[in-house]
Amino acid sequence: MPAKRSLSAALALLLVAAIPARAASVPTIRVVDTINPGPGSSSPINTYRSAALGDYLYFSATDGPHGYELWRTNGTTTQMVIDLNAAIGASSYPTNLTAFNGYIYFSADNGAIGDALWRTNGAITELVLDINPTDDGLLLDDSGPYGFTPLGDFLYFSANNGHGRELWRTDGTTGGTTLVFDINTQAFGGFDSSSPDNFTVLGSYLYFSANDGIHGDELWRTNGEIGGTTLVRDINTADSGTGYSWPQMFTAFGDHLYFRANSDTHAGELWRSDGSTLGTTRITDAYYPNDFTAFGEYLYFEAQTDADGYELWRTDGTEAGTVQFLDINGGSADSYPYNFTVVGSFLYFHATDSAHGKELWRTNGATTALVYDIISGANDADPDEFTAFGDWLYFSAETAAHGGAELWRSNGTTTEKVPFSLASQTMNGDDYGPKLLIAGGRLYMSAFSDLTGAEFAYLDESLPPTNGDGGGWTATLVILTGLTAAAGIGLRLRGAKRA
Repeated sequence: MPAKRSLSAALALLLVAAIPARAASVPTIRVVDTINPGPGSSSPINTYRSAALGDYLYFSATDGPHGYELWRTNGTTTQMVIDLNAAIGASSYPTNLTAFNGYIYFSADNGAIGDALWRTNGAITELVLDINPTDDGLLLDDSGPYGFTPLGDFLYFSANNGHGRELWRTDGTTGGTTLVFDINTQAFGGFDSSSPDNFTVLGSYLYFSANDGIHGDELWRTNGEIGGTTLVRDINTADSGTGYSWPQMFTAFGDHLYFRANSDTHAGELWRSDGSTLGTTRITDAYYPNDFTAFGEYLYFEAQTDADGYELWRTDGTEAGTVQFLDINGGSADSYPYNFTVVGSFLYFHATDSAHGKELWRTNGATTALVYDIISGANDADPDEFTAFGDWLYFSAETAAHGGAELWRSNGTTTEKVPFSLASQTMNGDDYGPKLLIAGGRLYMSAFSDLTGAEFAYLDESLPPTNGDGGGWTATLVILTGLTAAAGIGLRLRGAKRA
């Protein structure tokens, strides 16, 4: 028994020693000013010009001489992937970056064929297809692929081959990049566009909005097969069926697609669909539902009523189960709950009340409360860019003392500022916001100061690998499992000898 207890204690100490170290105090932000050194800006990282693949973050940036081209970093090594438009100072403007089957797919203009479909794995960068070969470099002739969304073995997207903007897909090969269906053929020669958008996967179908020239902008779906692209329902039948329902904000929840749409009698209300005409129904008459986020057994969102303004709502998918969850800013005043993000057993969001301004809130579905009043009183800290990273919610917020957006984090108990290395540095954002991104277990962002310009930055604390790829935790647990098993065998053998 003493030997067993001694060995158990030793294994316990080994386990504790093997746990990947985490920062005991708030981490700091490291700004990397190597792409465009000095006060010049490389302007990296935003919503449409960056994506993660493996341990690398891929993004569009400029070093000055090369214009905006494709770069990547793992926090240690930062390098240009390729100079697609090699003319001095010219840009290929890589955008709509999306990871799919080991590659980053993107649209870019190499200066010769206009905006086309490309892909890279960091070692090989190749043209997938010049979808509009008649392109003469004018914007009206660009194929302009965007909306990349994986479904099965294909990446679906919207593009224009010179005969209108329609639904396309690719398997990564030139021959496997094809038009799925020409939805709008009403104009002479089929040159009109259905402009498919809002791509969202539910089950084995891709749902999207499109205009076939007959029904207006309505809800469609496809499984990619011949005859598998169909109008789900003409929701707005006004004007002899040509009314526009403008379905948008698609969110898959359970077996249904939830979205906002206009009918011929109701504007901007909550609908859901199971993919059938009869199964596409309106479930509440609250106005302009927005920011749908699944949490537990409910879909949370903001919506407006005349009596209470924009407040916090939730639905279980039934009309009876769709209710205003809380009137945070009493009376008809708006609380504008938004940026719903799940961290652990809580749903975080920002909201406004008369006493605190726009600040950080959270709910567990039973209790809803202000987490922290960053700027005391009724002033707005305007928390934004919510990103779950480990056990923390990271977000941007503004204080009157700093005069710009700074990085903060909260676990619901502790809410604290994450400092930059220079006091003058702030989070930087263009029109698409100072987006936070995670790649290879590291949190990246864009930062600005007069000394460095707008450059990328990262948190100096990374998460231990947990995906079974041979990283820290995986290797540790494999070793400990082996040691424990060996120790158990040894004890059993010794016990057998004593017997």
